[in-house]
Amino acid sequence: MKFLSMFHIALVIIFATLNGIILYLFVLTLPFGADVFLKSLGLWDKISLDIGSVRIPASYVAVVCVLLAVVGAVLVQRLPEVWKNRLLYARKLYPHPASDAFLTSRKQPFESHDLQARFPRVKDSGFSRKVQTEVWFETYRRHNAKPVVLNTRIHWDMLRDLYILSLYFLGFFLIGWIINIGVPFQIVGIYLFLYGTQTLFLLFAARRTGFRMVDNVLAVELGMEEERGKPLGKGRN
Repeated sequence: MKFLSMFHIALVIIFATLNGIILYLFVLTLPFGADVFLKSLGLWDKISLDIGSVRIPASYVAVVCVLLAVVGAVLVQRLPEVWKNRLLYARKLYPHPASDAFLTSRKQPFESHDLQARFPRVKDSGFSRKVQTEVWFETYRRHNAKPVVLNTRIHWDMLRDLYILSLYFLGFFLIGWIINIGVPFQIVGIYLFLYGTQTLFLLFAARRTGFRMVDNVLAVELGMEEERGKPLGKGRN
């Protein structure tokens, strides 16, 4: 677990660093590319961000982007889990994916009537989101050490953190776009594609993995665990 925690932190740092570099290139209206970035490091006296009559040296822009990357990497580690879920699932109340685990239209690796028969308390509550979440967490605490549950939980935590970081940098990219409002769209379009694509990909991947983790916990409770911790297959709802 310690190794996985270290890997998680390293992945967050790498992702924040790469996004900081991309933001640096965009703010200075430089073409996207590793070679451009490396060359720019030796041309700080010739490259600048010009806002009206104000000239901001490239070195200052680099410092700001480094600080944004550091703050983002720290923030995503310290942000409460409930806020991560709110940002991921766009729900203020009961944002955890388990809040609709017992009454959902998505495919699950078990029959819904088997699940409802195993947890009559949920049905008796009228499928209250609060009760669904509480019952799921009680079940999770019984099975959180099972490989199939642990694996999907680790993947979900990583993808969710990367999504939060991508959202964080997307916000600063939009601010940079406003500052560089006159930049040709040929340049803006590349960075818009990069930030937009990574944000959407991580959004859907993290959401899907969160739902899979929730369903895996319930599948284990129903006796459907597979060997070697492999993700459980999808069945009918």
